[in-house]
Amino acid sequence: MFPPTPQASEPSGEHQELVLEFRHHAERQRLDLFLCSQLPGRSRAFIQKLIEEKNVSIEGEQGPRGLKASFLVPPGAVVRVTIPPPRKLDLEPRDIPIEILYQDPDVVVVNKPPGLVVHPSPNQDENTLVHALLFHLKDLSGIGGEERPGIVHRLDRDTSGVLLVAKTDRAHHQLSTQFKSRTIQKTYWAIVRGEPLAAEGRLDLPIGRSYYHRKKMMVRADRGSREAVTDYRVLESFDGYALVEVQPKTGRTHQIRVHMAKIRLPVACDSLYGKEKRILHSEITRGPREALEEPVIARQALHARSIEFVHPVGGERLRFEAPLPADMARLLDDLRAHRARIPR
Repeated sequence: MFPPTPQASEPSGEHQELVLEFRHHAERQRLDLFLCSQLPGRSRAFIQKLIEEKNVSIEGEQGPRGLKASFLVPPGAVVRVTIPPPRKLDLEPRDIPIEILYQDPDVVVVNKPPGLVVHPSPNQDENTLVHALLFHLKDLSGIGGEERPGIVHRLDRDTSGVLLVAKTDRAHHQLSTQFKSRTIQKTYWAIVRGEPLAAEGRLDLPIGRSYYHRKKMMVRADRGSREAVTDYRVLESFDGYALVEVQPKTGRTHQIRVHMAKIRLPVACDSLYGKEKRILHSEITRGPREALEEPVIARQALHARSIEFVHPVGGERLRFEAPLPADMARLLDDLRAHRARIPR
């Protein structure tokens, strides 16, 4: 690896763009995978974005439209990478209502509502859970960095439910260790489309980035995948739907949604891995659609029901549960009233 080469232009302040060069010595390899190996700590999505924005070049290989992530880097090629300065995000506290389920000097457990992003990103720097936490709490761990204070794990924007946050660096380190060792137990409730053939099961299917869609993950078994294990059991069955309890044993992106879709039980109203963006009451009842009918639910029917962990300081094992949000409760009520398989 060549040493970092500073930008030729004059310094513009504390944060400058960084220019790096790497020589490829092995056999031909995808550009994004090569840079992943040279830039540990940077996600593949981050590297692909650098490539898309023409921040990566190879002498003699730069076409008018720039390089692609799938370009095969030849042996001996020197890859030049320009990393732009980090975007300064506004992290002023904001009065966003959140439900705090538990709080002590070390940890806080919140019930994240659907539609709220957990932490800021270059494409989302307003009205996140982090902004709300900064308003409602005085202290948060700094290990997550300026943009992710206190954040130990995440939930997707449209997934609701229980979320664990660290208030001190010591708590953050201890909780992160528990997540890595898989001793924290997370339980989700999902309303899925379809009727399960088995009352319970285990899905041991590796997951990686989709070959075809940059925002999706998929089950794949090559070097670009990682181990993913999910246990599930059916709580209630309906005509065309089911309420399923799910326990992910690993923490891959979109893991539950990908695994359930793979066995043809996609999470209801999951527009990325299913077929629908909303569910109407008339669809459940199979009746006529009303004028200006509002959807029963308009996001994936996935809820982080509970979390169980060892307190990072006190050592006692704790468990917290978040009630179903209104939209999933309405959908479940409709299914029980109009799609029940067994009389209640």
